[in-house]
Amino acid sequence: MKQSIIKNLHYILGYERYLKFFSIFKIRTLSLDGRKSDFLFFNELLDENATIVVIGACTGITTIPLTKGKTDRKVFAYEPLTSNFKVLNRVIDYFNLNNVFTYNLGLGNKTEKKEIILPVLKGVKKQGMAHIKDSTILEYNEGLSEMIDLDILDNRKEINTIKIDAIKIVAENFEYQIFEGAKKIIENNKPLIYCELWDNDRRNMVLELIKKYNYNVFYRKGNELISYDKNYYPGKNFFFKPANA
Repeated sequence: MKQSIIKNLHYILGYERYLKFFSIFKIRTLSLDGRKSDFLFFNELLDENATIVVIGACTGITTIPLTKGKTDRKVFAYEPLTSNFKVLNRVIDYFNLNNVFTYNLGLGNKTEKKEIILPVLKGVKKQGMAHIKDSTILEYNEGLSEMIDLDILDNRKEINTIKIDAIKIVAENFEYQIFEGAKKIIENNKPLIYCELWDNDRRNMVLELIKKYNYNVFYRKGNELISYDKNYYPGKNFFFKPANA
């Protein structure tokens, strides 16, 4: 039933207009969504004047709250999918924010072009499941696709002369490549990192790589960050902190 309602709303309102209204609603009610409690905890950990990099900004549901009501913060937001990027900017305009800087760009470990897939399930476009086409992703590959530009975070001139306090990454199993391309930014700035990781071999690769950057791995339990142990934490939300922090 839910899928059919969304499909009808896409048709009546238009896909991007629907996404704008949906994103505004989710932002306004985010505190009621238990699935976002780890993100909200991450947001509370950050200073009021933090500079934050968001990789995989989607339509802004967890990008806008980082700066909404916090005028001293800055967010540099990267989103590769064209339709998501358009909606992201419309939502930013709706909330009248001037401290979010957006880039229609993907990030990885090479400067190249890649195919990104917007899955379509039962006629419904799934903007939050858009992913770089990759041999490790065997599901949700049916839908719309486009070619996008990828760059390396360490190359980005807009951030390479400023202090980065935090990074948020949601990249649908492409996180390892992003971290490979962010070595200098991470080691020079030592930001707090919030990252969603699928439970597969890529997760293990990311965790090993981040440890090589002299970081420790945590998950949230209540109001505390607990050292990660795969035998005790089945979730996908991780906090990476510099070992000397």
